[in-house]
Amino acid sequence: MSSTQLDRFAAAALTGLIVRGQFEDAEELAAEAFRIGRAMMAQRQRQAELPDSDVMLADVLSAPLEVLELPMRITKKLGQLGIRTVRDLTLTTEKAVRHTGLKDESLDEINQALHRLGVKLAE
Repeated sequence: MSSTQLDRFAAAALTGLIVRGQFEDAEELAAEAFRIGRAMMAQRQRQAELPDSDVMLADVLSAPLEVLELPMRITKKLGQLGIRTVRDLTLTTEKAVRHTGLKDESLDEINQALHRLGVKLAE
């Protein structure tokens, strides 16, 4: 990370510290802002080690419907609509799912399974 990034983090921390009003000495205030800024940089570097959320979302969406571990009766009904992947399901509305004959309980199961992956049915 560049010193510019550290400066941005420190400036954000400084704003919060000023609002809280705990420091009377400008030197202490600046030192604390940069301490927080360095901690933010360290945390950001650790976060960079995690998979990119956009990549993870693409993987989730391209996964076959079976990853949702829905009951076979639901999977078969969704298959009748041509739904084969999680993406297909997220592009489908609740109304379209209901047209397969699935009821509230099944919709709840679908919504819960999608929620576990961080996605949902289309509006």
